[in-house]
Amino acid sequence: MQSISIASIWRAALIGILAVGASCPAFAQKAALVQNRDDVARNFYYENVYCGGPSFGYCQLVFSVVPAGKRLIITHVSMLNQMLAPNTISSIDLRYLNGQLQAFLTATLSPATGNGYNYSVNDSVLASYDAGQTPTLLTFSNSPAFQVIGIISGYTVDIP
Repeated sequence: MQSISIASIWRAALIGILAVGASCPAFAQKAALVQNRDDVARNFYYENVYCGGPSFGYCQLVFSVVPAGKRLIITHVSMLNQMLAPNTISSIDLRYLNGQLQAFLTATLSPATGNGYNYSVNDSVLASYDAGQTPTLLTFSNSPAFQVIGIISGYTVDIP
């Protein structure tokens, strides 16, 4: 009968432990699960507001108040201003409700339709509004009546 030495037994046991350990999932690296809560595509924001009728020098488009725990980043503004006469817009801007100006916008005259003149806005902007603040678009005009539709888009981020 062949004798087995203690050293051989230890060698075999060590090889077995290493083989099992190398194939064990505990030794494998796992990818960390990371979620980007502030990803632009995940938190897309879009809103449109209408204003029209007799005017006293301006038309104010008031958007929704930014909710608690959020910051709204506006990246694009589109508008259509339908005026009764040409060259009646003095300025168009993005601002806080009853407050600070964020951006001046550029109006472009489009072909006339019916009895009116269309001025469109299609501007990239970068403006931020914190919780409780309200984005507003203002069209200042010397026209006695006009209609405006405005669209803001961008994304929201979570504020800790």
